[in-house]
Amino acid sequence: MEALGGNSLWSDRFLGYHVAIGYYWILNVVFFFSPRIAYQFMELLEAHAVDTYGTFVVQNRERLAELPAPAVATSYYSSGDLYLFDDFQVSTPPETRRPDCATLLDVFTNIAIDEGEHVKTMQACQDYARIGARVVSPHMDGAHAAESREKWVRWAAEVNEAAKH
Repeated sequence: MEALGGNSLWSDRFLGYHVAIGYYWILNVVFFFSPRIAYQFMELLEAHAVDTYGTFVVQNRERLAELPAPAVATSYYSSGDLYLFDDFQVSTPPETRRPDCATLLDVFTNIAIDEGEHVKTMQACQDYARIGARVVSPHMDGAHAAESREKWVRWAAEVNEAAKH
């Protein structure tokens, strides 16, 4: 959006930042009184995102298929440390989803699918809030959990080292 001039007016940036901060704190207050309602609200928001991206893909399929994917999207979906990409998916086995990401059509399709995964995650969180059943990522079996923890430890060491300089 920024490349298309979406951040050219200070008022747009100001509004965007402050609405996000207000939303964050309002949702925290809601969560304090009812985690289930906070998760349900987030589920509705994520479901709206699925509909929005899905409609966008259907209406612009041909044009999106002609345009290349931006480097940041290709990097996110196919390279680097994919730990967060894997572990915040509650309905897929570890390292099973590596979507194509050659065109903008792939990017927006992937985003819509990711938003659908967020809906499932919010549903799982509501189950926890309602019945107290612990939500465990399918990616957190013994060996994978130890490897994931090691990645976090290495990352924390890198951040601490960078902070010294």
